[in-house]
Amino acid sequence: MLRRLRAMKSLAVICLAVLAMSVQPSHADTIDAFIEEAAQQSLFQHNSSRIALEKASLPEVKAFARQMIADHEHFDKQIRQLGQSQHMVVPAEPSVASKAKQLRLESRDDSFDRIYIDSQAETLEQRLMLFKKEAMSSQNPQLKAFAQSALPSIEKQAKTARDLQEKLKPSAGALKSVNP
Repeated sequence: MLRRLRAMKSLAVICLAVLAMSVQPSHADTIDAFIEEAAQQSLFQHNSSRIALEKASLPEVKAFARQMIADHEHFDKQIRQLGQSQHMVVPAEPSVASKAKQLRLESRDDSFDRIYIDSQAETLEQRLMLFKKEAMSSQNPQLKAFAQSALPSIEKQAKTARDLQEKLKPSAGALKSVNP
């Protein structure tokens, strides 16, 4: 029964991933797309970090997840206010591709920490590119200022994720707690 449930979850993840690849744009091409993509990335990072609080085994990964939750709760308020001021609809759910990643995380027990950090690092790199592009080329002063103000926080998160990723590499051995 448990095997069948895991197989069904895996099949659902694959189906969602295939659907996401055919539906999702890869870059924000318009102002609305920037808001949409930024909000969906944030929702994924927030939701997956909640999963990490339950499933992560390493204290450093749990601490990172707690920080991501706090950061994204703050970010979510900001982007909703910005979207409202620009008369834009801000998504309330992650993208289909992000939902597929979430399902993958929910179904993992072995090597959860590494998979979670890998997914966060990947999403943060995408966020960095999205926000840098918006900060440099936006024609909307409010969006440009928002992107510029968010970049330092995203860069810090990305650096932390890369550092954890390096520590969690299979060749690096077990992650040792940096706190005494």
